[in-house]
Amino acid sequence: MKSVVVDTHAIVWYFTGDPRLPETAHRLLEDAERGDGQVLVPTIVLAESAHIAQRKKAPVPIEKVVSVLREENGFAVVPFDFEIFSTVLRLPAEWELHDRIIAATAKYYRAALLTKDRVLRDARDLETIW
Repeated sequence: MKSVVVDTHAIVWYFTGDPRLPETAHRLLEDAERGDGQVLVPTIVLAESAHIAQRKKAPVPIEKVVSVLREENGFAVVPFDFEIFSTVLRLPAEWELHDRIIAATAKYYRAALLTKDRVLRDARDLETIW
């Protein structure tokens, strides 16, 4: 089973039930919650999600997100470590830092990236889903 790295929009929209999340993305995240897939969640995505919740930019149930991620299911939190940092350095400098960290995580784990971000979806050497 191939892993998928999730970006912030996807995880926030999944946990808020936002209808803008495409069915394909919803299904992948739902499968992971049931333990039928593997979704890697970069720590920067958790930080951004918590920031969105604290700033009340979206009704993110951060306690539920944390609870689901702690369960033994198909979600795994992956840290921003030195290997990911080294991969970040090989990505285009004009990309936003958060996007570079998320993309570097996908590249490092050789995983597809679940994202709505057009810059990342247009990258020629990054497999994306949306």
